[in-house]
Amino acid sequence: MYGLQWDSAPGDFPDRARLKALYVNGAFATHPARYRRGLVWIDVTGAAPGGAFWLDVERGDATVDHVPGWLDARERSGGGAGGIYCDRSNLPAVQQAAGDRPYWLWIATLDGTDDLALPAGPGRLAAIQAFPASMTGLDADASVVVDRDYWLAHALP
Repeated sequence: MYGLQWDSAPGDFPDRARLKALYVNGAFATHPARYRRGLVWIDVTGAAPGGAFWLDVERGDATVDHVPGWLDARERSGGGAGGIYCDRSNLPAVQQAAGDRPYWLWIATLDGTDDLALPAGPGRLAAIQAFPASMTGLDADASVVVDRDYWLAHALP
């Protein structure tokens, strides 16, 4: 574990959070979007591959069908490989949709477990969203960052 990544719709983050995930669009969008270390951006609609690192694939947000086009558009935008946020049940479909494209994974368990066995397939696991707001004591979820390169590229020093 390299650190914690926090995400919160109302912005209820711990004072010394070194990595926060914010929404670039959708009902909980943060305006204006500021791009700097310590912040990663989530695209909930599938419309902002150049402005977000993560595509949020869950009910009511982007769908598995968005994955290939979104990853291709992110790569074309010059942002490099993007990431897909999904829960364990959507993971096989996300992996299939992504094909052999390079991408990161942020997997939600939200049950306090962070020992996730990934099915064989592409995708580099960056973080596991293991701790929901009911466990953190904030209106924020906490994810365990398990990839050193992801942490060093995005978190505050």
